[in-house]
Amino acid sequence: MKKLIYASILMAGLLLGACSEETSNLSPQEILDQAVQDTTTLQTYYGEYVMDMGDEQPMTIKEWVKDGKRRIETQGSNNEYFITVNDGQKIMMLDVNENIVHQYDISNEAAGFTSPTLKEQASILLNIVEDTHDIKIAGKEKIAGRNTYHIVATTKEKSLIGDLEIWVDKENWMVLKSISNSASIEMVSEYKVIELSPTIEDELFVLEVPEGAVVEQLDTEITFEQVELEQVIEKLGTFLVFTDDDLVLETIQDYGSKNRSEYAFNYSKGGEKWLTLTILPSAQIDNEASLAEEKVTVRNVEGEQMEMGNFRLIQWAENNVTYNVMIEHPDATFEEVYAYIESMELVQ
Repeated sequence: MKKLIYASILMAGLLLGACSEETSNLSPQEILDQAVQDTTTLQTYYGEYVMDMGDEQPMTIKEWVKDGKRRIETQGSNNEYFITVNDGQKIMMLDVNENIVHQYDISNEAAGFTSPTLKEQASILLNIVEDTHDIKIAGKEKIAGRNTYHIVATTKEKSLIGDLEIWVDKENWMVLKSISNSASIEMVSEYKVIELSPTIEDELFVLEVPEGAVVEQLDTEITFEQVELEQVIEKLGTFLVFTDDDLVLETIQDYGSKNRSEYAFNYSKGGEKWLTLTILPSAQIDNEASLAEEKVTVRNVEGEQMEMGNFRLIQWAENNVTYNVMIEHPDATFEEVYAYIESMELVQ
């Protein structure tokens, strides 16, 4: 479910950079391809937009952007209020109601918080939808007083991402409105105000920590504790594992949290990373949170299979345990993995 939400937010905030040359004689796909190849980044702007995911009150967001720095103020349902500032060296997020500040150091790009460029963001979306969607120009409309192309991408086969509509600024290819549908989740994002040449003071990108606020320095590197098989058995009881001789169990990692038990079994083949098997009690799974689109039969029960670019996943539940097999090696095929799955054996 996290991947679904991430994909929806990516679409809502996507910036398709392009030159401002005439495009009226290009096909929809050619327009998008040009946007990927020729990027023009908005260095400075101010915007206000509304994001509605269909649950409770829509979020209202104000954002200030200047030379790579960003300030975002978010008003959510139930009066939640967050202020997030990225000054290029660190990200600080203030939960106003709780008076807590979370701080992330991003001075080292390897920390993983470097924002994708416009070209990279466009490439991510196009790689997902270009083979699974029909893309067309639905017209030219005004959003927040700006002239836009209304582009519609309609699914033509099974896909993680459903139908998508975006309204892109004709001059700078900023997405000013989007409607996305993914696994029964519809998200609408629309700018109500956009100023492309505002005067923004540098002081806006300095977060003033309120008196008495708790400041938490958060580690951007996620690590998981390595555990032994006996610890997993003690926690989960009986479950299936791979037993084929050519699959070598390298490590077992604890992916769980205080209220959730989940373990990852990492397998290699021929000295190379091949598969990751995650297991967790089925009772902890949201029955409506499906990541896959294609229904399959796995070990005589109903399961799901998903392929999105290089990401390939097989999921099923058996005897109150949910299994996810992520295919890591590009040479591994679904057919080969299903053969391994059929020969899995219980440990206890």
